[in-house]
Amino acid sequence: MVLRWFRSQSRLPWVVLALVLAAGWSTSGLIFRHIEHAAAPETIFYRSLCLTFAVTAFVASRYRVATLRAFRDVGWPGIVGALGLGLASVAFIMAIERTTIANISFLIAAAPFFVGVLAWVVMGEAMSRRTQIATTLAMAGVATMVWEGFAFGNWGGNLLALACAFLASFYVVAVRFGQRVDMVPTVALAGVVAAATAALMTETFAIGWHDLALCALQGIFVSALCNGLFTLCARHLPAAELTVLSMIESVLSPIWVLIAFAEVPTALTIAGGAIVLAAVAFQAFRPAGQRPRHPA
Repeated sequence: MVLRWFRSQSRLPWVVLALVLAAGWSTSGLIFRHIEHAAAPETIFYRSLCLTFAVTAFVASRYRVATLRAFRDVGWPGIVGALGLGLASVAFIMAIERTTIANISFLIAAAPFFVGVLAWVVMGEAMSRRTQIATTLAMAGVATMVWEGFAFGNWGGNLLALACAFLASFYVVAVRFGQRVDMVPTVALAGVVAAATAALMTETFAIGWHDLALCALQGIFVSALCNGLFTLCARHLPAAELTVLSMIESVLSPIWVLIAFAEVPTALTIAGGAIVLAAVAFQAFRPAGQRPRHPA
């Protein structure tokens, strides 16, 4: 029943899947906040190794003797996407050490603008009026959520978060550009990029079992699974629309903090979250003004 739904021509199942993936991504900050001793380079290194192992195992189980060809088929879009996603993950984890999750959420919310411009330049895929409205509305909502705390953030961490949004836009556009082939191997290559970058920054690879388990949790069950499925969504939804839908992550992150640490969100956080939810709902479920006609 579920497979039949995804095989239909409807965009709704892919919208729902994109929202579920955003919910999964929203747990990343909470997971990394529980790291006890490992510094950012060690966290990035082991998380990325787990990501690469999980995705490579999946690709190998699917293609078997043609595994190397599957990696080769992603071509230069896959390389660009891997560099973008890998370096974005490095910037994200380093930003967590230097600023608040709220500030990171706000700055990463700039991703739809980066994606929209890049998709237009590379693919001629302009943002629809509906996506432009939803993006602006969502940005306003996230800005409202973090207005009180933004002034207390560290600008080094804030710049890293903004770099994360910029670099991730290359991944989104790359997997959209390469939609005619299986782009899942790109996620494994991104893990290699992140691990190699972290290896250049770290002085020791020592890590405790507790921190290693958290790295594995995020690498396998959040990054590998969510990013792998994201490449499938990119075949069916425009790049800018995908990033707007993923902004539900900015609403859910404070909720996980509330559950884990009993931190009650402020009135501005609740108001901003409501605005973002409205923007995502507008993008996801409002019927498009025009639908493509099927050829006779």
